[in-house]
Parts: sequence; structure tokens; C-alpha cells
Amino acid sequence: MKEVKKKSPARIYITFAVVLVICGLIGGTAGYAAISNQLSVQDLSQWANQMLSAPGPWWFAPGLLLLSASTWFYIRGRRLLPQAKEDDEVFPRVNLTLGRAMFLANLSTVFMFLAMALSYSASWGLVWSVLLSVVHLVWVMTMNARIVAATKQISPEKQGNVFDFKFQQDWYESCDEAERQQAAQCSYQSFKVMTTIFPIVMAVLALLATIDLVAPTYSLLVGALWLVQQFVYNYTALKLDKARL
Repeated sequence: MKEVKKKSPARIYITFAVVLVICGLIGGTAGYAAISNQLSVQDLSQWANQMLSAPGPWWFAPGLLLLSASTWFYIRGRRLLPQAKEDDEVFPRVNLTLGRAMFLANLSTVFMFLAMALSYSASWGLVWSVLLSVVHLVWVMTMNARIVAATKQISPEKQGNVFDFKFQQDWYESCDEAERQQAAQCSYQSFKVMTTIFPIVMAVLALLATIDLVAPTYSLLVGALWLVQQFVYNYTALKLDKARL
């Protein structure tokens, strides 16, 4: 087991204080510069919005490319299914290939919603944007269903239907202890990253809101998401602690 290197408390507190001071200086400098040149900042914001919406339906290209790669991995994994059922050495390779297919499909879903937000505000190509949204949605749902069905062929104990709202719960309950430990590690990494990103985004939004560059609603939206994350995590932890009594 890897030995954890201990840090001195004084070093931890000093590092934390230095980071806060640096962030405060950067925020104060940026805010003063923006307020003293507010018109230019607003012009820059309008220019950025126009540039982001200009590509229109082309914003769907990254998500569709990810879906194409997901389909390619799925086809590779499906071809190896008969071998995986007979040879235990092939099973990990098929499982990894199908996992990559699901990973890319999930990423494409995020890009799809980003494309919807950016392309619908364009002054052209609205019909194409709606059509591509439908194509992307049908494609990604089909891929999710196919990948799950292929996974069930090599792991018959797996339960759940991707079109059921309780799919994640049913799938998790059918996992063994090792798979649940892996899910816990993945959840921890995601939680650790997001607890770093949320305060940074909130600070940036607060700064932009003070110079009327963004509406305060953005801060409320991000804050609500952060609140949900913290509430679910801490409520679940307290619930598990109570169950041990």
C-alpha cells in the first residue's frame, strides 16, 4: 500500500492563505479594469455571443463524431461477444471496449445539449438544428440500449432497462462488490473535481455580475447545482451514519 505523505499544518494554512490572497488580487484587478472600461467589456461580450452562435448547426458536429466513434467501439465489442462467452481472457477486452463505447456516447449527450443551446440562438439553420437534435437523441438512446444489451450477454446477472427511470438503481443493485467499489472511486473523483470547479465558477460569475456582464441568474443556477451536490452527498452520509447506530 502506498504510504501517504504527511504535510505540516503550518504549510497547509500558509498555502491556503497565499492562494486566497492571489485570487483576491486577481479578482480585484480584473474587476477594477472591467469597471474602468465597461463599454469595451460589454462590446466584447456581444461579439463573443455572436461568434458562438455563428456556426449554427455545425455545433452538432463534435457530438456526432463522438457518437460515430462510440458506434465503432460497439461494433468491435459485439463481434467479440461469442469469444468472450467461451474464453475468460477475452471478457476483459470486450468489457473495456463496450465501456469505451458508453463513455463516448455519454460525452456526446453533453455536446448535444451544448449544441442545442448554441445553435438555436443562430439566425440561420434553425430547421437543421432541430433535425440534428432529433437525430442525435435517437442515435444516442439506441446506442445506450445496444451497449447495455451487449453487456448483459457477457454478464447475465446485470439488470435494468435504459428506458426505465430506475435503470441506474437496478443496474447498481445487480453489480458485485468489486464493481460497487469501482463506482465509489469514480464518484469520489467526480465529487473532488466538481467541489473545486464550483467555487471557481461562482467567483467568476460573481465578478462578471458586478460589472453587468452576466445576469445574476447564472449565479443562482450554478449555486443551485452546487447546493444539490452538497445536499445529496451530506444527506446520504448522515443517513448511512444513522443506519450504523
